[in-house]
This record gives sequence, structure tokens and C-alpha cells, in this order.
Amino acid sequence: MTGTKSTLTLTDWRGNKVTREVTVGLDIRDFRGTPGFALLVLAANTDLSIDVLRRWLALEGVGRSRSWIDRRRWLFRKPGPANRPGAKADADRQGARAVSIMRENPTLSLREVVRVLKENGITRSKDWVRQHR
Repeated sequence: MTGTKSTLTLTDWRGNKVTREVTVGLDIRDFRGTPGFALLVLAANTDLSIDVLRRWLALEGVGRSRSWIDRRRWLFRKPGPANRPGAKADADRQGARAVSIMRENPTLSLREVVRVLKENGITRSKDWVRQHR
């Protein structure tokens, strides 16, 4: 690999050896005015906040919302402690017990089931009960 190019050597479907140069470095200014420009800015500036990125993109004439930036930032972040997934489902390991209690009480309303679960030391929301009933 020299500079911003890398060499790829492969065998095509005919069995011929093919060599191609692949660009691994680029200047994002060359992409001003293209639909992918905002994504390249996100890729090059993973350390900047959403607000700073929004303001800079607006100055470049590329308006993007907070949610647009937030939904795409993860594409360019390296895995690490800041990118770990959220809470695990059934973190308290009471899911099976909660389901068995719900089966014992099939005629109760959602709110009543939530109350019964709470009395048994299991905290679950009304939506959780509705989805797992």
C-alpha cells in the first residue's frame, strides 16, 4: 500500500489474475454537492457532537436534522465502551416467572397483572405485559 491506494489482486470467473487499485483515502471536499457528502463528514468527524455537525453542515448548505445525524453516526464509530448496546432483555431473569404468573391470571386486566407481578417482586410495564401475554 502506497499513499492512499491499495492493490487488490484476485482471480476472476475465467481464472485470470486481475489487479485493481482501490482508493482507501480521499478528500471529502471533492464530494461537495453530492448526496453522500454529509455521510463523509460524519465519517471524518466521529468525535464532534451532533450540534456541531449540524451547524457545520448547514454552513455547507447541507441541512440535516439531529435525528438524521444520530441514526447514522454509529456507522463510523469504532466498537468500544461508548457504543455498547443498551440494557439486555430480561436482565433480572424474572421473565419466565412473570409469564407463569400471567398464565395463572388470564382474566386480569393489564394494570391488574402489573400490580400482581409487583406484589411478587417482579417489575414489568403494562406494555411488557401486553407483548408477553
